[in-house]
Amino acid sequence: MQLEPPRGMRDFYPADLDLRDRIFAAWTDASTLHGFQRFEPPVVESFELLARKAGEEVAQQIYHFEDKSNRQLALRPEVTPSLVRMISARAQDIVFPAKWWTIGQCFRYERMTRGRKREHFQWNLDVVGEPSVQAEAWILATVTSALGALGLGARDVRIHINNRQVVAYLLGELGVPRESHVDVFMVLDKKGKAPVETLKEMLVEKGLAAKTADEVMDLLGGEAADSLSSGPLAASPAAEEVRRLLDLADAMGFADYLRFDSGVVRGLAYYTGTVFEGFDAERKFRAIFGGGRYDNLFGDMTGTGRPAVGMGFGDVVIAEILTELKGLTPAKPKVEVCVGMFDAALGRDAARIAAELVAAGIQTDLAFSAGKPGKFFGYADRRGARFTVFLAPTELRDGAAAVKEMASGVQTTVALAELAGWLRARLRG
Repeated sequence: MQLEPPRGMRDFYPADLDLRDRIFAAWTDASTLHGFQRFEPPVVESFELLARKAGEEVAQQIYHFEDKSNRQLALRPEVTPSLVRMISARAQDIVFPAKWWTIGQCFRYERMTRGRKREHFQWNLDVVGEPSVQAEAWILATVTSALGALGLGARDVRIHINNRQVVAYLLGELGVPRESHVDVFMVLDKKGKAPVETLKEMLVEKGLAAKTADEVMDLLGGEAADSLSSGPLAASPAAEEVRRLLDLADAMGFADYLRFDSGVVRGLAYYTGTVFEGFDAERKFRAIFGGGRYDNLFGDMTGTGRPAVGMGFGDVVIAEILTELKGLTPAKPKVEVCVGMFDAALGRDAARIAAELVAAGIQTDLAFSAGKPGKFFGYADRRGARFTVFLAPTELRDGAAAVKEMASGVQTTVALAELAGWLRARLRG
């Protein structure tokens, strides 16, 4: 029997879920604090829906299959197409601009590298129906709130921002025809993943002259923090959008996270304006999250245009960063109280007392087998219990139980009628 999960998939043992739960909690709290509403589409979607606007590279990575009714279905590689479908289906019932969020599992059959699995959980934030850059600012404010909750400040994470229209303006100035812009964007998105010379060769393969490919990489191959105030990028009309976003970030208190980077373009073909990617400050890891404006996607898919901005934030890279850079490790799963018994004849009493503690809102584990105190305390320690309640015939006849605080080893005899209140006072106090 094969004991490993399929390649690229993950098992989450109880201890592993602690870190994932911390990440999910930060995402959830940030979303709700910023007024986003939760939605949840199915994991399985129409293959046509997903492939039509996913872009050539992603379309090739989709896990797709035919069901028993010969329908072409697929496991979603991203959530955005589902969002477009859901909002379009009930647009008359939705208050715009719609601010929606979800945490969903996504699947892509792609080459395995560090920080990249064939499945991952992804936090999505989307604002639909707002054309101004305030939508981008609100999404980034939400993201930085979650980063802060995870202990990652501006010294730890850099958010690289750009605008595709700024890049398109510069490509036009260099003589690159508009029909070739998407191909150039796809190549630029591989910056940092392949050598510069390889990227130049790819641009030439896409039809650019060698000299033009050199100029593109010279101007867009790295960070250009000052080019919004002078130089060829500053002349683009879309540069004002970037400056406005930086100004809003300053007003909202997260400007220290942001860096203008003329080389960030994002790989998906549907982005139309602002784009952004988050990285650890030393760039040791893959991108933590990314997103941007996709104003044409609703119109292309449904015929009814709606401006929109979205962000996707996966759990794999952020878990690596929290583990390696912040030293967070999976915590031993804990319970508040563990109930045990000396004699199997006390099993009914132990079950009743454990149920009463649960009813009182106390997280309780019940040891099913009777045994000597040493064996029971060993089990309770492995379960991470803060207190134990051990039933023995003598104390039980007196309507009491032996309660032990595991950290200190202090043991107290407590009346059963007062047990829940006694424990709750110490657990909550």
